[in-house]
Amino acid sequence: MIRKHLIVLPLLLICFGAAVSAQGKYGHLKSWEGKTPVDDNRKDFFALPEVRTPLRHLLSPADFNLVVKSYGVQAPFKLMGDFLGTTVCRPHNCGDEQAGFAINLKTGAMFVRMQNGTKERWFASEGKATDLPKEVRDAIGNPYMQ
Repeated sequence: MIRKHLIVLPLLLICFGAAVSAQGKYGHLKSWEGKTPVDDNRKDFFALPEVRTPLRHLLSPADFNLVVKSYGVQAPFKLMGDFLGTTVCRPHNCGDEQAGFAINLKTGAMFVRMQNGTKERWFASEGKATDLPKEVRDAIGNPYMQ
């Protein structure tokens, strides 16, 4: 009986390990779906090391501060396939000053859209903004993301 359990235990550990690695380094971020970047418990999505560090490398210090601090109006995160996205904007000026953010939960690739008036800028940690699925591009380009 004990011998049978000793054989089953390694198999269970292998299966559990495969499930965890399939989720990857970013899979746990799915739990943010429906929550805003700073949630009701004062947890800050943009302060998570797996988000903050690559985002700081992607954006200039000024743009980084706009996204994580100045743009205080935040839409809840939306899960779109392998992407998690949100929009943020300046209070009382969402029409002109806004940003959209998306992360690929499989690869960690990040995409940011910055808008000031009619000027639009895109940043991508891998590839180009046009690599994003249309649904994701449209969602992070809408300050009233639904």
